[in-house]
Amino acid sequence: MNTNTKLGSANGSHPRRPAPLNSARMSSAFRFALAGLVGVTLLAACGDDDAASSTELTSAAGESPATDAPSTDAPSTDAPSTGADDDPYGPAPTETTTTATEGETAPSGDASADADVATGESDLGPVLVNAEGLTLYAFMNDTEGEPTCVDDCAGTWPPALVDGEPNFGDLDASVFTVVEHPEGSQLKAGDWPLYTFASDTAPGDVNGQGVGDVWLAVAPDGSLIEG
Repeated sequence: MNTNTKLGSANGSHPRRPAPLNSARMSSAFRFALAGLVGVTLLAACGDDDAASSTELTSAAGESPATDAPSTDAPSTDAPSTGADDDPYGPAPTETTTTATEGETAPSGDASADADVATGESDLGPVLVNAEGLTLYAFMNDTEGEPTCVDDCAGTWPPALVDGEPNFGDLDASVFTVVEHPEGSQLKAGDWPLYTFASDTAPGDVNGQGVGDVWLAVAPDGSLIEG
């Protein structure tokens, strides 16, 4: 008989049997597998959340904010007329005229029909007038001595035209010359081509004086009247 068996019998106890190894290993493997499954499940859930968040961010980034484009309608460019600033030729003639006073209905000096220019009386004093006794004006924009009031402007400010050799009457002929205008030969006093004003209807009228700050009556010596 085995000595161990004897000792066991003598002590009155049964020998201890070792625990089955296979059962312990299986339990441990099961726990690891379960933990792994839980971990995978959690990771998958987190992945879904991240994907959803990423999709939302991508969608938000891809959407352009609505922008109301400003109106491209150009503002109106119709501005109120300001006289000489808008029209260097001055405004169109008006119905209001200055009536010549008694004694101013005929130019002084040689007023014969043959004279193209003469001296007339007005509220401004002696002024140059044409054969009809209408006041003659200079245009400040004619700075080079050449007429620039043409086309529509000439409808309001007709040039003082002469036909052939001008007749200066009893005035100083050295004051006058002739310059070419699109409508013909225009009389010139000093450096200034001469014009009448459509709103002057009678001898002595000076309605064109100071219009647009660019029109001035002319004195008999060819100087400009600024009063």
